[in-house]
Amino acid sequence: MSPQELLRSAFNQAVEAAQATCLIPHLDSLPPIDGRTVFLVAGKAAAQHAQIAQECLGDIEGICILPKGHQVSTSLRVIEASHPVPDAGSLLAAQEAMALARSLEPNDRMICLISGGGSALMSAPLPAMDPDLKMRTHRALLASGATISELNTVRKQLSLVKGGRLVEACKAKILNFLVSDVPGDHAEFIASGPTVPAYTNQDDAIDVLIRHKIDMLDELLPWLSDPKNATPLADAACFQRVSTTIVAAPSQSLKAAQEFLEAQGVECWVLGDSIEGDSETVARVMAETALWQRRHRALTQPLCLLSGGETTVKVTGNGIGGPNAHFALALLDALDSARGISAIICDTDGVDGAAEIAGAFIDDQTLIKVREANLDLRDALLRQDAHTFFQSIDQSVIPGPTGTNVNDFRAILIEP
Repeated sequence: MSPQELLRSAFNQAVEAAQATCLIPHLDSLPPIDGRTVFLVAGKAAAQHAQIAQECLGDIEGICILPKGHQVSTSLRVIEASHPVPDAGSLLAAQEAMALARSLEPNDRMICLISGGGSALMSAPLPAMDPDLKMRTHRALLASGATISELNTVRKQLSLVKGGRLVEACKAKILNFLVSDVPGDHAEFIASGPTVPAYTNQDDAIDVLIRHKIDMLDELLPWLSDPKNATPLADAACFQRVSTTIVAAPSQSLKAAQEFLEAQGVECWVLGDSIEGDSETVARVMAETALWQRRHRALTQPLCLLSGGETTVKVTGNGIGGPNAHFALALLDALDSARGISAIICDTDGVDGAAEIAGAFIDDQTLIKVREANLDLRDALLRQDAHTFFQSIDQSVIPGPTGTNVNDFRAILIEP
């Protein structure tokens, strides 16, 4: 098996470990109740989650909120919305989710199958807030390089549904089954936590806006300074009706990749499942780690450095890219064709940034292709044009929508 085939197979194993089938034991063991059971299915994995729920339980009631272009056959009402920047569909989805929650009585239950991406797909501002202000804030934060946790800290304080507000509006019991796409698997940051308590507050949101120099801070301060707009307190009585289970997480996917690689005779080091920071900076640190192993360790078998988490890029260029492809580009530059080192850097949902490209593969022959194609690597880094760059040399990884989302997957292979 070539390094490219080996690393692509490891990525596939990581994705497979987070598929919707992880829901089956939980859905099969749901006890009967006297009232209604409704489903709220939202996120990048929504289509597959809705399908599995229907296969387990037959026709089900509720709504399914998924990215535009995803297809599903379900008895749920389907609402398509935009990601990563919300649109009118996102507004409708949030309003419908709130209406569903408010329609329930104490003897009912709402089963929430929520995955990453749900925050943009289900997005409505606080009552009386101009939706355009929330939209501009969202775009500014995405471009600022803010981490996903920082982004969601702000979003939940400006939202109709996030930060546990959906629970506050609901009288029924809520069962959460979540797929984590956030470092540390904190439920409050998965889709900005519509059905779990928030442990960050309005002051935390203001701190994020100041830290990243978000232009519309003055417009947002009246909303973030009014206690009436605050998310419900974490110890509010409404959260006693909520139970939460993480059914898939980055750590499980990294373990699946590790087990696959070790079965192929590869030694694996898992560097962590919650690595954050600037994509280029983290890439150069990992490149140095790999180069040290190459220079100073007498390897008797291949070694793979595995990691997950979510790195970010502060948008300053005008190219087409995403944090994973940008990471791969910086890694390629730092490794400088070092013999026997290859890597795959991908988003597990199949979409890196706003492009239908998961990421890229590089090896010690990639720079030869770059020179033959007369490409300028440093210029592509500066313009943040990694997707165009890797597509030009046929080293993009394009699996299509994977049906899940457990953050970034990085594997750096060092051969003896």
